[in-house]
Amino acid sequence: MHFFYKRRPLNILIVKTSSMGDVVHALPVLADIRKNIRGVRIDWLVEEPFADIVRHTPLVDETIICNVRKWRRSIFSKQTREEIQALKKRLQEKKYDLVIDLQGLIKSAAVGKLAKSPIAGYDRASIKEPVASWMYDKTYPVSKKLSAVERCRQLTAQALGYVLPDTAPVFDFLFSSEKVENKQAIFFVNTSRKTKLWPENYWIELGRLLTDEGWKVFFAWASPEEKERVEKIKNAIGQDAFVLARMKIGELMKFTATCELVVGVDTGMTHLGSAMGLPTVGIFRDYPIELVPLMGEGKKCALGGVDACPEVKEVYDAVKEVLS
Repeated sequence: MHFFYKRRPLNILIVKTSSMGDVVHALPVLADIRKNIRGVRIDWLVEEPFADIVRHTPLVDETIICNVRKWRRSIFSKQTREEIQALKKRLQEKKYDLVIDLQGLIKSAAVGKLAKSPIAGYDRASIKEPVASWMYDKTYPVSKKLSAVERCRQLTAQALGYVLPDTAPVFDFLFSSEKVENKQAIFFVNTSRKTKLWPENYWIELGRLLTDEGWKVFFAWASPEEKERVEKIKNAIGQDAFVLARMKIGELMKFTATCELVVGVDTGMTHLGSAMGLPTVGIFRDYPIELVPLMGEGKKCALGGVDACPEVKEVYDAVKEVLS
């Protein structure tokens, strides 16, 4: 028996706020919970920029927004205080049986505790920020050697008292992946850390190889610096390369779903494309692939790793592999 009472329907809050990749990696816990617990209600607390990811799965009953990043910039302002109080009131009205903090940070634990419900998370040896474990009512050990997806699944299974199924992670999205008639690829060339970037001339060479075969290549961006970079690459590839308008994540998900191919660096949209079941090639430069592998039902190939820089031919061959 766990430290909370198992009444029906069980009312759960998942806390996984940021970043985009973190939210994507946590999504399979939803299918696990619903497979093992009947009549469960699941809400998800997430940072506003990433809320569309959660909204596009039918497995969440309600997506609840927080703006911790914004609040930290103006912590003493009246607006921040009012927004935090409004969130606190909303969470406490829900009367959750259990809050599960999958983020493992002080800020996520603090936001989760606003619900005034029992809260579970990683133990001190398993968590990103050990101080956060002191804020939980119950903690569980989860190996740091597991992938981000499996860490989330293991923690949730322990917290809710079921045996984790020996099955591949399940992602479920509301829209179907309807392709356009012409061959269409999307390149995610930008990311939050410069150490993750793949050289621009490599992207240009890969783009030319694909456009020579009749592909149309599209680029996404989220900042002026990113737009400048993709414009430069697009112009060098030629007339069959295109820069998209700036899109919110939900809009970009819908466009990506129309593509036959995703190629990207280790960034949230690359992982999301793979989770959506699209043929995906991931290029890793500074992080162990085994800790953040590409997941999803489609064909996928991850190249590189720490201090690696895959050659264009390797990536091109991987494209052929995932399209075969």
